[in-house]
Amino acid sequence: MFMEGDVDWVLVLGLTAAVTSVLAVMSLVFAWTNRTRHVSTSDELTAVSRARQEAETRLYETLNAIPVALVQTDRGGKFIFANRAAHQLLGRKDNELIGLRFHSATWGITYPDGRPVPPDLLPSARALRGQTVKGFQHILANPATRRKMLVSVTAMPVEDSLGQVIGSTAAIVETEGLTTPEVSDLEPPAPPPDPNETTRRVFEAASSALIVVAPNGVIKEANRMALSLFGRAPDVVGNDFADHFLAEDERVEGRQTLRAAAVGAEGADAIVSALGGPRGMVWRLLPLVGTDDGVDALILAGDPVPEPVEVAPEPVPEPEASVGPTPSEIEAEMAAMREAAAAREAVLVAERDAALSATEAARAEVLRALERGEGAQRLESVGRLTGGVAQDFNALLAVMTSALDMMLKTADDPARVRRLGQAALAAGQRGEALTRRLAAFSQGEDAEAQILDAGILLRAMESRLRALAGPGVDLMIEAPQVEAPVRVDPVGFEGAVTALVRNAIDAVEGAGAVAVRLEPLDTGEVRLTVRDTGPGLDEATAARALEPFFTTRPGAAGLGLPQAHAFARLSRGSLFLTGERGQGAEATLTLPRAAPDA
Repeated sequence: MFMEGDVDWVLVLGLTAAVTSVLAVMSLVFAWTNRTRHVSTSDELTAVSRARQEAETRLYETLNAIPVALVQTDRGGKFIFANRAAHQLLGRKDNELIGLRFHSATWGITYPDGRPVPPDLLPSARALRGQTVKGFQHILANPATRRKMLVSVTAMPVEDSLGQVIGSTAAIVETEGLTTPEVSDLEPPAPPPDPNETTRRVFEAASSALIVVAPNGVIKEANRMALSLFGRAPDVVGNDFADHFLAEDERVEGRQTLRAAAVGAEGADAIVSALGGPRGMVWRLLPLVGTDDGVDALILAGDPVPEPVEVAPEPVPEPEASVGPTPSEIEAEMAAMREAAAAREAVLVAERDAALSATEAARAEVLRALERGEGAQRLESVGRLTGGVAQDFNALLAVMTSALDMMLKTADDPARVRRLGQAALAAGQRGEALTRRLAAFSQGEDAEAQILDAGILLRAMESRLRALAGPGVDLMIEAPQVEAPVRVDPVGFEGAVTALVRNAIDAVEGAGAVAVRLEPLDTGEVRLTVRDTGPGLDEATAARALEPFFTTRPGAAGLGLPQAHAFARLSRGSLFLTGERGQGAEATLTLPRAAPDA
């Protein structure tokens, strides 16, 4: 057919249609198969998602049904989950607890003996450091019911696939009695008393001036005698020894001697200085060898240079050819020796008395200089206080003067006259309150004491205290639901509480936690505590913190804590501060509980 040149187009078109039909049928079969597979896959994904949601729901319901308080925090210590038992135990709703840091939600927990637990020793804090804590017992107060309970906490870290800690989980159970907690991967128990403490006491009590310096001459430690003889303050530590304990023309040679002793040179000479006593000071050097057999420090022991005692040489009797001395000659010689010894002893006693007198005179001069410096600081603080009071009174008088002037100009408008009169009266009352605060601080007059509920007074101050704290401070205020009657001046109470809270806020420097707690005691007293997570304070600072004009902050007047102390005395109460370096500080204001019908 093709060879003859004739094309049967009917046959060609028929074959083409047949092939096309076959391809169409195959496409339909393939599409139907893929559609069935897609529908099956979608159904499987829907089933998996539904199963996952059901599993999460069952897990959430199971966790809520567990009668043990379960909480979980993120890496930053903020709560991200708490079951129903945790809400009941901690006394906080889910919207109050989620997002709150654990040290704020559980603030104020104590050991069973009443000592506060530092935030970094809480089980959740330890778990975030990779530790596992089992059976840690402490006292927990429910802020909703005010009930205190003994709880046992087990906390563990939550880790990702790489072993990095991404959070913590804890179980809290209320218990009836104390048990010995089991701790895994915790710090070792407290070591026995450090035997080096005896060495430290000997170092401080030594009668010689002792200074420990680094090989480069920088002071590492200095005992009391060294600081007293040279009139130096404890902050001399960290400075160069030669600059503070040697004369200017002796420093180059002194540094060379220190370097020679530091490299282990045999027979390093002592350092003789003209400072430190009537005739100078002799510093003897003792190298301290470290673990690598190298000198890592030097001890300098300083003693005053004694005055040489000139004693005439005793004549040596020429040997006699005859017999020995007679008894009378021996007795005379012994008497002469006793007189010479007594004379030498008298000279040494006189020298010692003179050295002691010079030391006492120098110490007295240093004390007088310190008193003059403190007096100048107090005058400066008084000046700042006077300026502040003058500005306050000037503002109050300006309000009163303006109000009275407007009252005279608008005497025909009774409503406006009334408003202006109320403004003037309010300004006068504020001036009266300011005067009463100053009088309470100086104890020049008795405050107007009234029997009031301290809890109501504290709750009324909450908004002002939170505004004072600012957004960066976690401020917790707890006031009892029961009455706490006290006989106080309300203005003085407000000023004292504000001063204590402001001092705590200044301590945390705008980033920390402050807890204010008021509670009646079984001893017939009402106790207000203000605790912060600041750097804390040592015993010396705590002993002087209540003194007027004493402050550790530049530019401060040093009158906040003394004002609170004066209020406590006027109210027949007490105020004291406690704390340790790195553990925060706590101010405790105790007031006598007043009889309700008094």
